[in-house]
Amino acid sequence: MSDPGEQRAAIERALMDRARALAAHQPERPRRLLQHSVALVAAIVIVGVVLFGFNAFLVAMQRYMDTEVVEPAPAATDPMPAYAVQPDVSLPPPADQDPRPSQAPAQETSPAIP
Repeated sequence: MSDPGEQRAAIERALMDRARALAAHQPERPRRLLQHSVALVAAIVIVGVVLFGFNAFLVAMQRYMDTEVVEPAPAATDPMPAYAVQPDVSLPPPADQDPRPSQAPAQETSPAIP
């Protein structure tokens, strides 16, 4: 028998040669075209749904912003204000102004000539 170190090296060499031969004859990793195409279609659909939802949200916000703001009529149960200001209150004329309205002089009309 030979040296145990040489035996071990021979065994390792034989195992490595066998592994190389198996790796050389093994076909390449199978491609998963169906799985990749389904994943691509799913990703496109998800992006489309998100963009469609965002677009719908923006359209709704634009419609909301375009609506006129209408104040609701006060209900009978609303509390009455503590004071009321009349909207047509006119201030008295200043002291240096004549309180009577100025009248324009009457215009004389000439008789119609027949």
